[in-house]
Amino acid sequence: MPKKRKLEVSDASVPKTTPVEVIIEDLTSHPICLHGPTLLFSSEKGRYYACALCRNKECTVHIDEEDWQKENVKKRNEKYYSLIPKLDKPASWSNLSEIKAAHYTDRAYCNTCEELYLLSQRKKHAKDHRIITPLTDEQLSHPTTWLPMLENDSIEAQYIFTKKSVSTVFGILKNNNISNILCIGTPSVHEEAKSNSEFKSLLLDYDKRHHLFHSPKEFIWYNMFNNYLFNGNEDEKVLKKFFKNSRDGGICIVMDPPFGGRVEPLIQTIKDLTSLYKEICDKPDKGLLPVLWAFPYFSEPYITNMVPEIKMHDYQIEYTNHKKFHNKTKDGYKFVSPVRFFTNLPLRTIDLSNDSHYKLCNKCKFFVAVSNKHCNKCGTCTSKNGMTYIHCDICKRCVKPTFFHCKECDRCCQQRNHICGVVVESQSCFNCQEKGHKKSNCPQLQREGNKKKRKSA
Repeated sequence: MPKKRKLEVSDASVPKTTPVEVIIEDLTSHPICLHGPTLLFSSEKGRYYACALCRNKECTVHIDEEDWQKENVKKRNEKYYSLIPKLDKPASWSNLSEIKAAHYTDRAYCNTCEELYLLSQRKKHAKDHRIITPLTDEQLSHPTTWLPMLENDSIEAQYIFTKKSVSTVFGILKNNNISNILCIGTPSVHEEAKSNSEFKSLLLDYDKRHHLFHSPKEFIWYNMFNNYLFNGNEDEKVLKKFFKNSRDGGICIVMDPPFGGRVEPLIQTIKDLTSLYKEICDKPDKGLLPVLWAFPYFSEPYITNMVPEIKMHDYQIEYTNHKKFHNKTKDGYKFVSPVRFFTNLPLRTIDLSNDSHYKLCNKCKFFVAVSNKHCNKCGTCTSKNGMTYIHCDICKRCVKPTFFHCKECDRCCQQRNHICGVVVESQSCFNCQEKGHKKSNCPQLQREGNKKKRKSA
């Protein structure tokens, strides 16, 4: 049950947790860590540089903006340039060719050492090492079907699309005449593209194990939160060549970031990749590259506020290795994945006519979940989470069916265990979408109100 706190009636009422802002700017002058250039964050305590990737302070680099101006701090930070490893992709590609030439019973992979090798040519690994053998040709071409998932959920958050979700992706791409895919954190899509002659694909992923199974031209070790290529100029050439070859076949970014990651740097990465593509292909047209972005539905306000051209579709993306991220029925209750596609492709091109869980809305002109009801007052199919939403005439918006309009609180509230005057920490403000306060006590609106008062005075 969400934590609750008593609502203090005060003009100075603020959220329990202070917001942290990501300052979007050029990263070339930023300090670095083992995960590439850091990001600049801002909070009420000040501005500071911290890791772009780690979310649980597992990366120890944390430098105040003022301290970064000191020469001794910059000198100490230089050590990371030599600590960031480089991948020997040509050697790995040569090794894979040797592995493929051998009998499948002689092939082995040590997950402890992250090594692909032949049993007949190497010394035995320690008994406590996790060895996977034999390996068929199919397994070598589809490593996501058997590679153990990385366990550090705060960094990798590694979940793999189901075959059904992958098939949906390719259906969308075909309907938009796109044959080139920039796969960012979507190795299962990359593997499927390699087995389909109609598509060309390049995988950008933080999981460096993939370089053991793909050619140097098909994989880049990458941090999507700071657009960092770990192999530097070598990988930059690979990316630019892929963009150049994609000029006439249509291209789409298919990305699946860790769900705890900040939206701001991800959007900046899309913008940076778009700019690079347009520069290389000499395409001055406005707008972002086509993108299919897998992210939870509750992130919709943050994404659409920053890039209005990106819309959320109602398709529920399922994953093979996450108990919550797939649709199921248990004890009479239906559970659906909270992950959706955010895209700037026309929603009508997402054809789900062969899936009984979806229907074509004649008013919206695109497919939505069967449970999603079109609201004439809102002018759209309003459900976000698989439930059938209801319209509140007072709030002038559709809400979950588990909500009711509380006159005392002057808003729609969760009906279960509702206590007037108590704010549910997990419930978002209707104005700023931050959690822990109501719209009537939104600090953002209070600041705007104070500005107006000063102007009128």
